[in-house]
Amino acid sequence: MLKAKTIILGISSSIAAYKSCEVVSQLKKLGADVWVVMTSDATKLVSPLTFRTLSGNPVITDLYSPELSSMPVPHISLAKRASLILIAPCTANVIGKLANGIADDPLSTIVISSTAKKVIAPAMNCEMWRNPLVLQNVKKLKALNFDFIGPVEGKLACGDDDIGRMAEPAEIVGEVVSSLVVQQDLKGKRFLVTAGGTREAIDPVRYISNRSSGKMGYALAQAARERGSAVNLISAPTNLAAPLDIKPIKVESAGSMLEAVLDYYNSADAVIMAAAVADYRPVKAEGKKLKKKVISKQYAVSSIELEETDDILKTIAKQKGRKDRALVGFALETDDLIANAKKKLKEKDLDLIIANDPSTFDGNLIKFSIIDSQGKVKNYPKQPKDQAAHVILDRVSNLI
Repeated sequence: MLKAKTIILGISSSIAAYKSCEVVSQLKKLGADVWVVMTSDATKLVSPLTFRTLSGNPVITDLYSPELSSMPVPHISLAKRASLILIAPCTANVIGKLANGIADDPLSTIVISSTAKKVIAPAMNCEMWRNPLVLQNVKKLKALNFDFIGPVEGKLACGDDDIGRMAEPAEIVGEVVSSLVVQQDLKGKRFLVTAGGTREAIDPVRYISNRSSGKMGYALAQAARERGSAVNLISAPTNLAAPLDIKPIKVESAGSMLEAVLDYYNSADAVIMAAAVADYRPVKAEGKKLKKKVISKQYAVSSIELEETDDILKTIAKQKGRKDRALVGFALETDDLIANAKKKLKEKDLDLIIANDPSTFDGNLIKFSIIDSQGKVKNYPKQPKDQAAHVILDRVSNLI
């Protein structure tokens, strides 16, 4: 996602500098070339060696370092190379320097030399943040197109519970991605996305489920967030990390997923049901683990009494209401894929349906077709799920 992007990460002397390790790791995972620039006091809080190891590049604390000898004028070379400059954490001191054109260390010199987009994640004591001089400097920088993320409220190093904490790494990385990668065509919209395979309990240990990994749903949630949308991600159990700054709403069964969907449905501009929801559940879930002999006599596979779960798509389709709310489903079939997908599209009154076969389970690639409400089919070649997510969102964006 950030391949061929160069991020200069400035780190100043806040205890929140330890969180910047995670920022570097996440940026690297997204393919960015990360160069860390530290103030001298920041090096007393976290070792430059840590950031060198995580970034794979020299850590800049001195523009005259022999390590930078291949760059004739290091601060200009780095400034020109930067796709974006991120300062996280950023202290009141650094904010003041930048607002007043002071360039007396590697970080401030590189920032002032660069025309790249600049993002600041402040971290300081609450009274420092409220100081009129600091607020005036922040106002100056915002007028110069510096973007700010945070600070947020929480427990501060001094013990106060107040504003001043640096934003969380995932939120900061999400801001970087939004700034660099994707057109913000979904800004102001709210998406509701479901993901993963639900579980229907037989007893406290065993359950009925499916092979869904949740990867497609998580990719859709991340893509919508990258494009500026607010996202509610309702997730059945998966082994996936939360995408960007999204906090998944975790559920287990089809029933609990329906409840969560109904909680967030009315505020959604688009609903994408990518979860693999169980069609059936045991009529009775035992309160304790069934022993083998009991299972063999009473609970052979053929003798577990099942009942249908509530159909989430059908339920919300009846409440669709707004004409500009998009309702999108998925159809995974082992045979007659397009015919069965069209049937589901019509029965559940969907605006779009994405049809694919079981080969997509637990993989990173997907071959799929999109069918619109008129029954028109468009086929797409096999591609990474994060890429497919943007293809799907391109179609959804035309409906909202």
